[in-house]
Amino acid sequence: MYKWQKMFSLTDKYSHEKTESYWQLQRQNDLVESITKFSQLNTNKAKNVIIFIGDGMSIGTTTAGRVYMGQKLGKNGEEHTTTLDQFPHVGTAKTYSVNKQTPDSAATATAILTGVKTANEVIGMTPATNCTNNQDVETVLEKAAKLGKSTGVVTTTRIQHATPASAYAHIPQRRWFSQVGARSGCKDIAQQLFDKRNDIQVLLGGGRVHMHGATDTDVLDEFGNNVSGDRIGSDQNLIQRWKDAFGDNVTNLYVNNKEELNSVAPETTDYLLGLFAGKEMEYRLSNTPRSQVQPTLPEMVEKAVKILRKNEKGFFLLVEGGMIDKAHHKTLVKYALEEFSEFDKAVQVAKQLTSDDDTLIIATADHGHVFTFGNDGPRGRSFSNVMTNQNQRWNTIGRYFSNTAYGNGPNFNPPAWKIMAGAKRQAESNEYQPLTAIKRAGETHSAEDVIVYASGPMSHLITGVHEQTYIAEVVSHAACLGNNADDLEHCRVSA
Repeated sequence: MYKWQKMFSLTDKYSHEKTESYWQLQRQNDLVESITKFSQLNTNKAKNVIIFIGDGMSIGTTTAGRVYMGQKLGKNGEEHTTTLDQFPHVGTAKTYSVNKQTPDSAATATAILTGVKTANEVIGMTPATNCTNNQDVETVLEKAAKLGKSTGVVTTTRIQHATPASAYAHIPQRRWFSQVGARSGCKDIAQQLFDKRNDIQVLLGGGRVHMHGATDTDVLDEFGNNVSGDRIGSDQNLIQRWKDAFGDNVTNLYVNNKEELNSVAPETTDYLLGLFAGKEMEYRLSNTPRSQVQPTLPEMVEKAVKILRKNEKGFFLLVEGGMIDKAHHKTLVKYALEEFSEFDKAVQVAKQLTSDDDTLIIATADHGHVFTFGNDGPRGRSFSNVMTNQNQRWNTIGRYFSNTAYGNGPNFNPPAWKIMAGAKRQAESNEYQPLTAIKRAGETHSAEDVIVYASGPMSHLITGVHEQTYIAEVVSHAACLGNNADDLEHCRVSA
């Protein structure tokens, strides 16, 4: 069999794609769909707003994630369509911060949620700021709460981490999760979270350790064991104080595992605090006992939306798929793509539980990673495969190739057992780490633009290339959160 015949034999189940008529019909259908979407722009008022942030979700991640998800369904993968792919309006956002070409999550999430760019490490403040000079910038969550809307924050990282904290906190150092290490005069992130308890109806994620003291004996982990926190001094159990603040009212609940979350009745629950891990939640591929008792991101989003949507004035919800970023930093590519899959499923849940008529959904990333997807491989190449002598040249130092790689990271010079045959065995595991071009202990963020997806009221404004701050402006405009709301025609009409 000739080489070109082998190439086509790999895609026999897609023989229909070899005809001109197939592609003609596909492109014509796409055009009709696009004409319909753009001829009927949704200019309604956004009663509800959901912002999804895939932490570290670069365009390489969304593309590789699409193929990964498709292959799990038995397809080649490239032709698969994700929930994000189906959003009608798409643009890109510049991610640089005020002081760095390559940003962090604090600066980028602050830009998305406040409309103001700041410096790396800073949350909810201008760059030239400290804890006493009143340089806080208002977030879209805080604006929504002022208007009587319900609000929520859902994440797979700790609830005090940079991205979720950017919805409610104002602090010059993102790592001041608790009073331990916080500079004198600064209120730590967990304390700020507690102080906002009446304005945030749903809080779901990790971060239990920052919510109670080292000497507490009444806080249990997801397995029912006593755990210690990192807060110092008396009356530092913020979990117990959260419970006490709402009294014995059964409509206000604290949960710490999947079973307890499943038992929550949205129709009778007004306030819900769920802390499912001491710090970050587990990767979905980790398959540890702890991961089995933690809810998934789609499950948390479902519960949050069902609770928040009871408010006749509407709601604002921030959702972070935070473990995409954590996996990329470790160059655990399969972990990152599984987290992307969970993120996409969570977006699908939100779409199913809301209506495009009154709910603006924006899905984007805070920043990307130096992650690449592609190589000279055939259609449908698995993420468990490495290149061999039969289908790919080896480089001069004998290292293997795969369809993913990182610009920097820990797997720069793999040990001998990973070379040749060993590379294939290692690639078949979930812990597979692709090669990196530059040696570093951990992989870094990228400085690239990120994709912004949008659906619902005013979603057509998400198009072209903009600063990340533009996202906050679109949200304020669509949901009538700004000071000029009374001057806008769509704001004078009920959603």
